[in-house]
Amino acid sequence: MFVSWTSHEPIPMRPPTPARAILILAAMMSAMLAAASLARSQIPKPTDAPRPMSPEQSAAAFKLPDGFRMEAVASEPLIASPSAVCWDERGRMLVSELHGYNLEGQLEIEALNKTGKLDTQVRRVQADEKFKQAAKAGTYGVVKLLRDTNGDGRMDRAEVWATNLPPAYGLAPARGGVIVACAPDIVFLADRDEDGVAETRETLFTGFRTGALERGINAPQWGADGWIYFGRGWGGGKITGPRLPSPVELPDSDFRIRADGSAIEPISGSTHTFGFAMTESGDRFTVNTTIPAIYIAPLPWRYLARNPDTATPALEVATGDRRAYSISKPHPWRQKRADDPAYFQYYNSRYGAAESEADGWFTAACGPMVYQDRALPGLRGQYFACEPAGNLIHRALIEADGPALKIRRASGEERSEFAANTDAWSHPMNLTHGPDGSIWVVDYYREIIEDYSAIPRHLQQQYGVYAGHDRGRIYRLTHRDAPRSPAADMSALDAAALARECASPLFWRRQTAQRLLVERRQRKAAPSLRELLGDKRAEPSGVISALRTLDQLGVLTPADVEPFIRNPDAGVRIHALQLADRWFAKEEGRALLDAALSAAAAEQNPRVQVQFALSLGETREPRAFAMLARFARERLAVRWMDAAVLSSLHGRGVEMLGELIRDPGGSAPFLAPLAQSIAARGEEAELSRALILAADAAPETQAAVIGALASGRKNAPRKPLIDVAARNVLAALAASPSERVRASARAFEDTFVATVADDDTLVPAGKLPPAEQVSEETFQKFVAALAGPRDLKRGHELFLQACATCHRVGNEGKEVGPDLLGQVGMAEESLLKDLLLPNERIRPGYETILVQTRDGSAMAGLLKNDGATSLTLLQSDGVEQVLLRKDVMGVRRLATSLMPSFAEGLKPSEVADVLAWLRSHLGTGAAK
Repeated sequence: MFVSWTSHEPIPMRPPTPARAILILAAMMSAMLAAASLARSQIPKPTDAPRPMSPEQSAAAFKLPDGFRMEAVASEPLIASPSAVCWDERGRMLVSELHGYNLEGQLEIEALNKTGKLDTQVRRVQADEKFKQAAKAGTYGVVKLLRDTNGDGRMDRAEVWATNLPPAYGLAPARGGVIVACAPDIVFLADRDEDGVAETRETLFTGFRTGALERGINAPQWGADGWIYFGRGWGGGKITGPRLPSPVELPDSDFRIRADGSAIEPISGSTHTFGFAMTESGDRFTVNTTIPAIYIAPLPWRYLARNPDTATPALEVATGDRRAYSISKPHPWRQKRADDPAYFQYYNSRYGAAESEADGWFTAACGPMVYQDRALPGLRGQYFACEPAGNLIHRALIEADGPALKIRRASGEERSEFAANTDAWSHPMNLTHGPDGSIWVVDYYREIIEDYSAIPRHLQQQYGVYAGHDRGRIYRLTHRDAPRSPAADMSALDAAALARECASPLFWRRQTAQRLLVERRQRKAAPSLRELLGDKRAEPSGVISALRTLDQLGVLTPADVEPFIRNPDAGVRIHALQLADRWFAKEEGRALLDAALSAAAAEQNPRVQVQFALSLGETREPRAFAMLARFARERLAVRWMDAAVLSSLHGRGVEMLGELIRDPGGSAPFLAPLAQSIAARGEEAELSRALILAADAAPETQAAVIGALASGRKNAPRKPLIDVAARNVLAALAASPSERVRASARAFEDTFVATVADDDTLVPAGKLPPAEQVSEETFQKFVAALAGPRDLKRGHELFLQACATCHRVGNEGKEVGPDLLGQVGMAEESLLKDLLLPNERIRPGYETILVQTRDGSAMAGLLKNDGATSLTLLQSDGVEQVLLRKDVMGVRRLATSLMPSFAEGLKPSEVADVLAWLRSHLGTGAAK
């Protein structure tokens, strides 16, 4: 399909509709709109809604630092609802589109408008299931190739490579085509015959979870290591693919893939909205709605997974200013929600100021990037993130914070933003490096960007939530002093030329050169790449690109890497260590290990110290072990050093314990997690050795080590302690003059004593207590009670007794289950059915997770954290249970709620009282 545009004025365009389904949807929507128009006189029509601007007007409406300008490159009618942009090796621009956002909400309010009444009840609700189902026909993804046929810098022709895709959340160039994130799939597209349609359409992977449209696997981007990285979307899934040897169970983390579909694996950390950013050294930032940057701990999954006997530490560090300084007026619905006392109280009590005030906060942070070019003066190495709800792009400086990174506002932008737009329809949501070194901005241009459920229902009815879905903009942020870029087409460059491009000052050219050399298996480029490595003037970015390219071509040698372990640039040292450590245990890597050990002793940068601790775990050479012990004694003040060293000690924990008890230095804080990992291995011989070692330590060390051994055995099967020497040591410790030592010894001893309760309280693997069945007759008794008198005081008492263990209202209760007050606006019979039959409709994210452990026991709860070596369950009483993955036999997501049926313990009148109290707490009124 081709679309041409020879004018900058919008013209009608038939969208790439997914065939008959969309025609049916269009007819349905037309009917709804026609019916709604009959009642329009009864629905107040606002006159204060913002109006759209032309692409040129909107670009000019950005307030930018001196010298910068925003240029419109593509817009409607060529594109609609764009989500991402990329360029292939020929410099051709491809765009993904995400259609259907907020459609379910629009369909429901059109039906609601037929009544001619405004729904002013205070609550937050999702659309009814029938509208969600109807919206599926208009929810799809598109990939287009855009062309500038007259060379004026403005795209004027579109070729629809593919439509009818699942919603498309981003794309990356690969293998002469593009790889598209479109949950539940990852798809490869290519137009080999250049007829404007991608005849190659291959599903590389499938099985990713889906949910509300604002989330899905997203933002694919190449890493320097030759993997393509993705944001997790809804997280997890049993992933299959035609080139995978077997299905892969992904946890709730971000992940990476091989471009040919041969591998997929989890990575540390998760993005909570859309997008993530990578630094030159390979560190990552993610985002969530209210936090513009979350630094991910520099503990790659592959290192952490080496030691299944230790729990994964917290991997995310929030950083940055959560305030956002818009220059546009808040959309009237936002101001009216903030000015309404009932709605303000409702949102402020649940979500805080960011979601209750009209503006001034990040509420939709997404699409971050770290600028790694030099074309835009003064921006290299700086962090950028979109805030689409505020019509702005935020800029921050990156600073070291020990081994972590943090961001802070740039000087002069303490109360302003780098790029802010007065156009309320402009919603920047994704940023990327362009071939010319500019920052390219994807604008999901429309009237309302917020999830419809956040908008009071009566305001949805008046303003609508879908206006502008057929629009979209792509801008280029450039500067008056930006250098002229070379021709973007790199497809005809030979191996030597591509090797030279690995040192380009332009990020896109370095990345594209590396990709092409690897895809074409151009090993003959190795001499040119080594020449780059030998150039003392080479920038760190060029060195990293050359090292990584040699590695992915399979020609990297220890001699190539060794000089860079002491490179002046910390990022180069990190990459060099990650490439070098595979040789540490091999004969050909002996000189490399010698160099690494020498450098480790002298290393002063905390971030690089952590990488040394990770890399030295790749060998069992005694000198490497001694260096790890030195780190434990001298460098525990470095954040994550304990986790890095523990990851390197699988099977060697007792040896390290003995070393540190003999010469502790500053290792005292490390002994407890070390002992816990020893106990978690479940090897009685190691436990006995650890006990015997502890017997010779000081009392405070004895208490810490033995208490940690007991803690590490909390999920171990109960059986007698057979080792006689260990029993004797334990007996002596139980008689210690120190009360702390005695208590720790008793706790440890108890882990070897089975009790009747241990067996009686286990939930059989794969099962939960059967759900209560509620007959129609019983249900009607509860319905009848709704018409009777209500006792608010009794309802409050019952809430505290029956609900507060899992649900929080105001300052009372625990936040385990979903927000009850968000549901009380439903019809009472519908809400009653949810209370009596909680398994019939479970909110996403609150499914029960059943974990079966290898000792035959099982436990159920909500999944709070899914790490490389452990997972955390939040149980119904609010207690967190950490389980090591190596103790877990299976994990199941059940269509079962942790919430018991109210029919089990409450009378009909009591349920009515609870509902009355909940409604009165909202201030919506209730029967007395």
